[in-house]
Amino acid sequence: MPLPDQFLAHLSHAPGFQLASFAAVHEVPTPAPVSVRCHPRKGKHLFEGQAAVPWHESGIYLSERPDFTLDPLFHAGAYYVQEASSMSIVQALNAAFGTERELRVLDLCAAPGGKSTLIASWLDGDGLLVANEVIRNRASVLKENLDRWGYANVVVSNNDPRQFAKLEAFFDAIVVDAPCSGSGMFRKDLDTQQHWSLEAVEHCSLRQKRILEDVWPSLREDGILIYSTCSYSEAENEAQIQSFLEAHDAEFVPIQELEAVSGIVRSSLGYRFYPDQIRGEGFFLAMLRKKTPAEPREQKSKLSSKAISGLLADWIAQPNEFSTLESHLGLTLFPQPQFGHVRPLLKHLHILKCGTLLGEQKGTRFLPDHELALSVHLTDEVPGFEVGKEEALHYLKKESLPNRHSLSGTQLLRYQGRALGWGNALPNRINNGLPKSWRIRKELDF
Repeated sequence: MPLPDQFLAHLSHAPGFQLASFAAVHEVPTPAPVSVRCHPRKGKHLFEGQAAVPWHESGIYLSERPDFTLDPLFHAGAYYVQEASSMSIVQALNAAFGTERELRVLDLCAAPGGKSTLIASWLDGDGLLVANEVIRNRASVLKENLDRWGYANVVVSNNDPRQFAKLEAFFDAIVVDAPCSGSGMFRKDLDTQQHWSLEAVEHCSLRQKRILEDVWPSLREDGILIYSTCSYSEAENEAQIQSFLEAHDAEFVPIQELEAVSGIVRSSLGYRFYPDQIRGEGFFLAMLRKKTPAEPREQKSKLSSKAISGLLADWIAQPNEFSTLESHLGLTLFPQPQFGHVRPLLKHLHILKCGTLLGEQKGTRFLPDHELALSVHLTDEVPGFEVGKEEALHYLKKESLPNRHSLSGTQLLRYQGRALGWGNALPNRINNGLPKSWRIRKELDF
């Protein structure tokens, strides 16, 4: 489908824009590249031999698009299907913090979870990630993807950006992947192209400005704000950054690692990804440092906590590094170094997830939660067994399995060494513990 003349005219002066090649990749029916990002613990050695994404060491281009729904490794959280250009925020984090990981990071507009799982991987169990989504049903999808990713140092919230101003100078880094007019997704989503207009660009620009203003107080002095869109419009990108810098004591921070990648366009105030110049979709990225002195962070407040003991002490690797947190969510596993920072979050935000839900005691029996099954913090001491692909898919359809190994009680089902979920072994079958909302509905072709 030819791109609208008004749209092409709108981009004619955008930094690095090349009309002929840009139009060609949209008008010729060329499939957009398929890319995934492997989990640093669960996804090692997957997709070997496939091309690597230049700006992310765990990013992989697939030669064809498989049916991810029918891949048990996807459900185990071994990889995340993510557009390649957006993986570039890892280079901003590396440029800003190097090897430091004891950080508090906010992903403000986080659903469905691509950047949140990326940040969680980058932290790799250290620090604290707060992943927020303002729309409730999208926040539920975000939570599910972070449950699947398996880290305990993660909080999921469902709040408007203005509510974060109550967390004065709380975060070391904030990622704002702002709602935008979506022109960077034209090749993948024709509906986006049909709904694009100059009025939509202006509307998005105003909304982006409000979001930045709302969240800025929650960033500490010398903290980093990473701003991104999937739009080509300067009004949503460079002009947005320029306006913000004029109104605030902040500075633009270059990302040298991205400047070294051929095809990424360095503009005056950011980095542009064009699908005719790199292997990915349209994207814009900029990083700012806050210079304004901020009020002291809210003092840490203690919550009642208990050490990991009993059965869970055998199941959790390095249990002394965690505590159990009792809240409206139930009993959760949470990293001890970040425990003191939980109360301000519970006080000011609507929290959907706070660490890893452990389960509940039913009489003499402990019923572990599905979140715990997918945790990266489990040891090999958890009783369980391996299943092949066919059995794994029947399990993911929430069907009972035969008890082939004379097992009894709670069992962790694993596929290629990665946990899928719990089952309860009875004499003649394995009852399925997969949450009903997680089951796959697609028919199996065998």
